[in-house]
Amino acid sequence: MNFKPTDIKLITFDLDDTLWDGSDVIRFAEQAQQQWLDEHVPQISQQLSQEELRNRKIAFAKNNKDILHRVSTVRTEFLTHLFREFQVENPQQKAQACFDVFYNARQNVTLFEGAKDTLTALKDVYRIGALTNGNSDVHVIGINHLFEFVFSAEDFPAAKPAPHMFDAALQHTGLQPEQCLHVGDHPNHDILGAYQAGWKTCWLQDGQREWNNDFDADLTITSVNQLMALLPTAK
Repeated sequence: MNFKPTDIKLITFDLDDTLWDGSDVIRFAEQAQQQWLDEHVPQISQQLSQEELRNRKIAFAKNNKDILHRVSTVRTEFLTHLFREFQVENPQQKAQACFDVFYNARQNVTLFEGAKDTLTALKDVYRIGALTNGNSDVHVIGINHLFEFVFSAEDFPAAKPAPHMFDAALQHTGLQPEQCLHVGDHPNHDILGAYQAGWKTCWLQDGQREWNNDFDADLTITSVNQLMALLPTAK
């Protein structure tokens, strides 16, 4: 393994399921969305269960691959499409209002134990960024001060594992790929993407996904706070 921790200058993190439980966050946000639907467009919630709505949204996303990686756009356009189908008055305006409820609830995250302290300590030594396929907002969450930059797939032609966000981080920092370490839970989106971009990789193995790559990650952890023992935290 050709990995020297002292060569690392930049550490980027995935957000959902790396720094907090993304599944719990989305479930909470979808419950908030459902409550809004029950109140404002009961004709929909009376006919479609929450599971049916979720399946419809997934099908809508698959049928609109050009915006598939833009998760906020997908949800807003799906809601607009749904409201038009049910002949809801002012479907675009209502869809935006519904999405806003989902989006605000989606920012209600609880960081994994030790994650904030780890980011704070690493920030004293490394440049820290975030690369996310989701639509969390670190400013709303209140952790933006921990990151030099945050890049979201919403603003690029494709999501991870496509190289766009990795390349943008190199351009932003002026660093070389071998000076960069990406930390994430997804073997393909995070680790394969970083590996193909020439970065060093750290897989957060949370038991949710099996390793399916033909290479090994440079580091494997089960929680972000383990980075403290694997990387120099003082120079």
